[in-house]
Amino acid sequence: MIPLVPLLTALLTAPNPVRGVGVVPVDGRTEVVIRVDAAADVKDYRLSNPDRLVLDISGARPALPAERFANINRGGVLGLRVSELQPEVVRVVVELAQPVEYTVQTDGGAIRVSFPNPAGPFQPWQVDGRPAAVRAPAPTAAPARPSAPPKPKITASFEQTPILDVLTTFSEFSGKSIVAGADVTGAVTAQIRDQPWDVALAAILEAQGLTATELDAGIIQVEKADKARDREKSEELVTRQFRIKYIGVDSLKDAVQPLLSERGKLTVNRATNTLVVTDGRSAMERLEPMIQQFDVRAPQVTISAKILFVDRTALESMGIIYDIKDSRGNQLNSFSPGFVDQNGDGLFTPDEQTSQNVVSLGGSSVAALANATNRPDASALQILTSLVLGRHTLVSFIEALQSLSLSDIQAAPVVTVMDNREAMIQVGEETPIRVIDAGALGATQGGGQGGQNGQTGFIAPRATVQIKNTGVILTVTPHVNGDQILLDLHAERSNAQPGAGDAGVVFQTQKAETQVLVKDGATAVVGGLTLIEKTKQRSGIPVLMDLPVIGSLFRKTVDSEHKRDLLIMVTPHIVQGS
Repeated sequence: MIPLVPLLTALLTAPNPVRGVGVVPVDGRTEVVIRVDAAADVKDYRLSNPDRLVLDISGARPALPAERFANINRGGVLGLRVSELQPEVVRVVVELAQPVEYTVQTDGGAIRVSFPNPAGPFQPWQVDGRPAAVRAPAPTAAPARPSAPPKPKITASFEQTPILDVLTTFSEFSGKSIVAGADVTGAVTAQIRDQPWDVALAAILEAQGLTATELDAGIIQVEKADKARDREKSEELVTRQFRIKYIGVDSLKDAVQPLLSERGKLTVNRATNTLVVTDGRSAMERLEPMIQQFDVRAPQVTISAKILFVDRTALESMGIIYDIKDSRGNQLNSFSPGFVDQNGDGLFTPDEQTSQNVVSLGGSSVAALANATNRPDASALQILTSLVLGRHTLVSFIEALQSLSLSDIQAAPVVTVMDNREAMIQVGEETPIRVIDAGALGATQGGGQGGQNGQTGFIAPRATVQIKNTGVILTVTPHVNGDQILLDLHAERSNAQPGAGDAGVVFQTQKAETQVLVKDGATAVVGGLTLIEKTKQRSGIPVLMDLPVIGSLFRKTVDSEHKRDLLIMVTPHIVQGS
């Protein structure tokens, strides 16, 4: 006979059986009903890619076959899966056609999951511990399911959940086999919202002082971090060569060095652009994907710049020049066709006309020239007047000039360079500059060179030669970001000219140094400068040129305006197919 008290205790503490599951329509919504004998503690969370609801029922055992119920396809439910996660914990996975907002209620004899019905009216479906007409037989291989991306995102909640249960959840979600070491223990409290599963798993393991290593067969091995480090120290060393295709091996060396273990060694072969690494297998597996991420083909950029130097010079000049001639006396001729009384008859005849400078003295009379040497160069207007006063003739010239000179000195350097690399192009000269070190001059005392026993001596100055680059110089470093390019730019146009006095050489320079963000194919003006020089010059007959009102008759006035405009424009193009 079985004692009554132990029997009642066993019945009262027996696990709550999960006797059936079903999918039924309720007021336009879909309900997933899980039948149990008593109230149960349920933990739920949602997974994506593919979309699933997971319910962990504590203090329960399955009374249904541990298999997947496929081809349900009603009310937004594609299938169901019931299994024993661990002793006294039953897991129910609801496979969904799309993400849904759901609620979970327990009423003693059932657990109800309710959400909006996305598929229209449907017939109820259920299974009660016996084969159902719509239940698919257990296949030998896992049935086809929607393919998940390589790293689908997970949304899950853990509250003091044993780490082994957490690893089982990630194994179920990712389809990966996860094996935990014997000393892997602890509880996890975490809220994961829409994160890649491998990133979420790594964060949880790091918080627990654990690490994961994926073996060649695809199995993920979880163990304590210190144990993994000890195992790496005992691993056999291997040597591998990594042929770098797109970047210089020297630039990669500094990035790879910190990833090696304490026993790791790294050398470079510049002749073949190869990285040679010696380390343990675990470190090598960690290192290889990092090298592949670094060794990527960078885009190329063609940068064309235009340096426009516009020289605008305006000139205005005006002067009055006159000549007084005596037909029978003195005569001066310096700037106009004149007549000379060559035969002394007192008459000017056409055969006596001359264009040469002439001085003719013929008695007591007056002849004069005004502003003869201060005439506008290449005047655009000449007005000639003459006035006869007895035997004297006054010949006046009014000359005026207004001109505008426009010169365009343009340089258009073009250079192609890889992303994040500096390029420099120069068209010009290297100008040597002689530099004298004036500080070398000085007196010496005692036995130095040029002095003996306290006598004073001198050190000759030292002269050195420095090289200065001049011409059109473009230095640029592009940084590609989508269809926009950030340019670190230096554009210069310069030339050397002899300097006054002891200066030797002076450099005329127009340059721009800036950082600008430009769209692919767009043109940006990165520099603009206008220099204006105005001059006013007067010359004429002393005293008379300063007289009020009539002073302008005895002087020449020249007004000039010199304008120089500098424009620097740059246009970057991303080389397609680079």
